[in-house]
Amino acid sequence: IQEVLDSLHRSGQLFSSRVLIIGSHHETEIFTPGAITRIEIGVQQNLDAYLPPGGRFQMRKLAEGETPETQISETDFSGRVDFYFAGGDTVALLVSGPRSSDASGRLMNMTRLFEQAVLHYELPGGGIGLINPANLTRIQIATGVDKLPSGSWQLDSL
Repeated sequence: IQEVLDSLHRSGQLFSSRVLIIGSHHETEIFTPGAITRIEIGVQQNLDAYLPPGGRFQMRKLAEGETPETQISETDFSGRVDFYFAGGDTVALLVSGPRSSDASGRLMNMTRLFEQAVLHYELPGGGIGLINPANLTRIQIATGVDKLPSGSWQLDSL
């Protein structure tokens, strides 16, 4: 298991590799990493020391039935964000982090999630999840925004 944990330092390259091979004494599986939406590794051990430095946001998978309140201040944001993937997979996360002072900065922070090599999140029972942003089709944030960038579709007036 130590080899697997050590490889998490390179998790930013996980989904860009040519193949991912996972094997044991009983079987071997070969994956095309680019087609993987996300991987979850459930363990009791804290894996932070094995991960590359995180981004601006802290993310935690919501437990079944958990409905956090969205909290927004001038400097911070915390709320539910649903991630939708090609093929139909979804995951609901509590995302928290700094809130930019201007509307365009806030939108850029969220759209950057699509541009990362990998996104990390904590699992409710311990462990981590790794998201392949290349397979994200959309992100739904549990609150609206006060100003959309030009070219966006504003639906409030419909």
